[in-house]
Amino acid sequence: MTPAATASLAARLSAARAAAHAFADWDAPAYALPEDPDAAYAVQAEIIRLSGGPVRGWKVTALKREDQGAYGGDRPVAGPLLAAAVHASPATLPLSGFLTPMLECEFAFVLGRDLPPRSAPYDLDAVAQAVDAVVAAFEIADGRVPAGAPGPLRLADSMGNGAFVHGVPIRDWRGLDRAGPVVLRLDGAVVEEGSGRRILGDPLKAVQALANAQPLAGSLRAGQMITTGTATMPLRLTRPGLAQADFGPLGTIAVAIG
Repeated sequence: MTPAATASLAARLSAARAAAHAFADWDAPAYALPEDPDAAYAVQAEIIRLSGGPVRGWKVTALKREDQGAYGGDRPVAGPLLAAAVHASPATLPLSGFLTPMLECEFAFVLGRDLPPRSAPYDLDAVAQAVDAVVAAFEIADGRVPAGAPGPLRLADSMGNGAFVHGVPIRDWRGLDRAGPVVLRLDGAVVEEGSGRRILGDPLKAVQALANAQPLAGSLRAGQMITTGTATMPLRLTRPGLAQADFGPLGTIAVAIG
């Protein structure tokens, strides 16, 4: 993609997100689209610039090799958590601010120091040493392009992030079961149960995978949160309600959808 095409696509995706409407004509012949992660990350970088705020973290996906080809590459991929989309629990968010929101319960890790790209792969111990805290989180996945759009375009669209709600960081985390059970309730009724073991058996391995999949649209910086994928089946949000997720020793988080 040319720089002009990259900037044009980033502007359209940013506008669609701000207005909570779909980028319906993405497949019009007039648009150049990314065909690989590098081109998608260039669009993300422009979206970050247009947002005017810092990157609060990253969501990682395509952790399994069989899923990576859909994004035009051979490594895990990530989307930025833009500052305006990150909220502390308990949060209240309008349903009208989303298109087709899916609620996911996730284990996130707060970096205590940078994880820069390097030639030698990071092992799990090195990644653990860079982690300052673990935090329970909701991701509300909500893309501006349809699920059937090409993978690199979905990646360019901040990998379909709509919002991110986080709990209190737990800094004394090394002795905790970070792959423990999660119980999701909607208006008090249990609707899903899951476990961090869904994420490579240990969600910290997703942070390791991301560290070794750089470069991204930006750097992995101290203070950022790396969210590792859903520990429960995604829940489609179709009406107002109160979602609460019990992460055991990591605490309970809540988001009211109004």
